[in-house]
Amino acid sequence: MKNWSALLQQKRVEELLGWLAFIGTLAWFYRNPPWMWATHLPAPGDFLEALWQTEFWRNAALSGSFQLISLEVMYPLGMHQMVLAHAGVGLLLLPIALMTNSAVAINLGFILGTVLTFVGGKSLLKYFTSSPLLASIGAIVFTFGLGRTFHIHFHLNVALASTASVWMAAMLMGLRQHMGKEHVWKWAVGSGICWGISAIAQPYFAFLNAVLMLLLGTQRTAWKYAPLVLFVALATCGPFLLLVAQGSAYMGSLPPSLKTLHAFSATPGSYLGWGRLTAWRSLADLSIGWRRMLSEADVQNWGVITPALAIAGAIQAWRTKSRRAIIVVLATAGVLSMGPLVLIDSPNDFVKHINKVVWLLGDRLKPAMFNDSTLSLRENSLPLPGMLPILLLPGYEFARVAGRYSILVSLAAIILVIAALNCLPRRWAVVLVCLLALEMLPKPRQPAPFPQTPHPAHAWAAQQIAGQDRSVYSPPGMLSIYSHHLANNLAGANVNGPFASAYTLSGYPWITFENHSIDPPEIALTDPAYASILRRAQVAIVLLRPAAAEVAQKNRALRFVQCFEPAPSQPYYEDTLCAFDVLPDPDDFFAVQPLTGFSFFEPASVWVEGKRARSAWRISYPRPHMIEISMRAYCPATKKQSVVVKINGQPVASHDWSKNCWDAWGTTLSVSPELLKPGLNFIEIEADSAAQPYLHDPNNPDRRILSVMIERLRLIPVNTNQSASR
Repeated sequence: MKNWSALLQQKRVEELLGWLAFIGTLAWFYRNPPWMWATHLPAPGDFLEALWQTEFWRNAALSGSFQLISLEVMYPLGMHQMVLAHAGVGLLLLPIALMTNSAVAINLGFILGTVLTFVGGKSLLKYFTSSPLLASIGAIVFTFGLGRTFHIHFHLNVALASTASVWMAAMLMGLRQHMGKEHVWKWAVGSGICWGISAIAQPYFAFLNAVLMLLLGTQRTAWKYAPLVLFVALATCGPFLLLVAQGSAYMGSLPPSLKTLHAFSATPGSYLGWGRLTAWRSLADLSIGWRRMLSEADVQNWGVITPALAIAGAIQAWRTKSRRAIIVVLATAGVLSMGPLVLIDSPNDFVKHINKVVWLLGDRLKPAMFNDSTLSLRENSLPLPGMLPILLLPGYEFARVAGRYSILVSLAAIILVIAALNCLPRRWAVVLVCLLALEMLPKPRQPAPFPQTPHPAHAWAAQQIAGQDRSVYSPPGMLSIYSHHLANNLAGANVNGPFASAYTLSGYPWITFENHSIDPPEIALTDPAYASILRRAQVAIVLLRPAAAEVAQKNRALRFVQCFEPAPSQPYYEDTLCAFDVLPDPDDFFAVQPLTGFSFFEPASVWVEGKRARSAWRISYPRPHMIEISMRAYCPATKKQSVVVKINGQPVASHDWSKNCWDAWGTTLSVSPELLKPGLNFIEIEADSAAQPYLHDPNNPDRRILSVMIERLRLIPVNTNQSASR
């Protein structure tokens, strides 16, 4: 009895020490005290997007108005809220936001998520050690390091998704341990709920957390509950994922390229050493030799103790059949984290043959990803197992960041670490686990002020275009977008979101998805021909930083107005912004926003690729319009061509090329207000056929699938007193 009492007392002491260690680490890392929660965010950048999305859900709940399209981004199309990375975070934090405000909800949500990660980690590790102290330190290492390192600094969505992931793992281990006992189904239901919550926080965890099901191992009775786990997960996140799919369809989201998928992959070196987010900068400097230090996977803190103990734990676990599932999870997640391919020099004939087969399958199954732009990868890469789900699973490529499988590698690794330590004498185990905690100490996270007023340039621009169907171009990034939001939801042509929209295909060099610089390229600033891109997006005002503004003053399509210094009360937006008017040009041959179906724009024409193309413009209220159309057709010698022009799905004009397809056809249409609607209106071009020129003319190398060539498509809104050409 006395031994039992001493053991119980020891466990209580270890439990207390574990909580003190966690609280101390949290206080070290999180430098935003509660009295600053209403004015500061945990960090700038993506936390600002989380704030924006939380405000969206809060305002929708309080007002009862659920407006899914935000005009602060990608005007005139607008940004569908559900495609934003933190849309699910806003939904999960809604109860807190309704009781407080959005900024407090972000801070409190981060704290609660961190605490839940720690508690979930302890719950998982208790199946592998009887020591509360070892379980606590292991949970601290997972919470603040390993695969979560980057995300606790920058990505609230991934941080919260990984919180649900550790609980899912704990529930699955509970399912295994409680087989044959009463109410074992509750563990399956809990696993499904956690899986669903992780997919709400970040939708691609619907794919990632499937790997955790391997924790069930070879226990057949446990696998009988897998359908229940999957059903509950789909019931939890299904409605939200349907909204995400709806948003993706609205935006015309494009799959990321193979180059992008490779760039966001981990490497073997990612799992050894320290990144720039460690508290020990000298250790990070040691890791530069084998880390790229570019992708988020290479910023993670793994140290050297964790990999060493994980290897030792894996050797020990393999001897125990029931624990081999941990190694399977580690290996599966680790291989998938490497992405779809690895670059190699001079692949041999066997590798070239494999690549040829992969690209043939890719061209058939996912042609948007395996197009001509990827041929260089085919010649200089080796496909990895991560290529298989890309080829075979619909939508898997939208998971995008294979390196985030490292979160699941972390779960398996920390289990093996604690299992290894549990076999050592207690004194040595405590010494090693304390060294592990010190080695993994994260760099402190400094808070960022919470924006409350727009930049003066955005406030001025909102007044200038008030009541007009116009937008403003600002430097890309969440700072500009949120400032637009604060400026009475100022319409903006900025681009945001995790995936490129078809909206951006015709936007170079002004409106592009991958903004490697805050300023537009010089060709955009100096060549007046590219101002047509701004006019199509109904941009009336361009805001540039001073260096870019100086270059843009040479552009005759832009007229300088004035510069605006940031207000002293806006430390979050430090840039001066200079305003330019976008001057009209009646010679623009194409004066609406292209959305889908168009090829690259030439100076005076654009081809429709395929048989259908869609463009759009946005108006506040229906009024009469004149539409000018001129086009030619492509058709092989044995075929004819016809085209139908539709406004919002209603045919308004048609033409048949019965003789020479290259004869120009043009018309001017009067469009009554009854055909239009407040908001986004569509012009659709539908051709009867399309063909590839190279198949019908040996002298024509063009492999595009072409139907009609548009030489003029302009809108003229008709006012009572004047007509203003768009």
